[in-house]
Amino acid sequence: MGTAKATELIKGKRVIVVGFEKSALDIAAECALLNGLEYPCTVVCRTKRWSIPHFHAWGFSLAFLYLNRFSELLFHKPGEGFILSLIATLLTPLRWIFSTFTESYIKSVTPIEKYDMVPDHSFFQAITSGLFSITPPKFYDYVDKGCLILKKAKTYTFCKQGMILEGCNEPIEADIVIFATGFKGDKKLQDIFRSLLFSNIVAGSTSTTVPLYREIVHPRIPQLAVIGYCEGISNLYLSEMRSKWVAEFLDGGFRLPASN
Repeated sequence: MGTAKATELIKGKRVIVVGFEKSALDIAAECALLNGLEYPCTVVCRTKRWSIPHFHAWGFSLAFLYLNRFSELLFHKPGEGFILSLIATLLTPLRWIFSTFTESYIKSVTPIEKYDMVPDHSFFQAITSGLFSITPPKFYDYVDKGCLILKKAKTYTFCKQGMILEGCNEPIEADIVIFATGFKGDKKLQDIFRSLLFSNIVAGSTSTTVPLYREIVHPRIPQLAVIGYCEGISNLYLSEMRSKWVAEFLDGGFRLPASN
């Protein structure tokens, strides 16, 4: 969807955004910018996530802590062997120091404690799993002004007026609900409905699309590999892994599954 059409879709509408990672925060900030106090945007957070305004903390770049080859030694990995396991264990105090430093910085520059949005897990757990994001500019300014309303709920139901969150009796009125819930979106859409009929049709038929195998190679066009590029802090490593995967594939290390 183009920018103009997206703007037209949400302008002057009561919007609920489900999710609390990068896409959700960006969409919510855009809604707040367009609609302001007249039509506040509600953000439904199912799991509180770490979100940082930038990678510079008190004049120090957080990238030096986490985005380097040394940081790979900080955590345990499947099949790592005795030496790597021992190194990760010995570096546990350093891992805690890095994480605590980053969490303290985030708490000092964003009002996450004020709004009870401090995650239950460490920043180290977040960054090693890629489950954190960059806070959009003025995001919490919009929250302070009332243009954005933060709600925490694991489950919710739909009604004619909009959405009812768990533990609440009053509905949140909405014209549009946007699910910014990340990967496996079709599965999450299916889980919304109790009706098997709606669950089966909401995500479409698997015969209408052919996904890329490992998000790289189209089974019907094995001569074409898409390494891809996304602007983000961890995608350098992802691109490296994909390049190695393609090299192994071209070298005959494995075969693609049969395409229907």
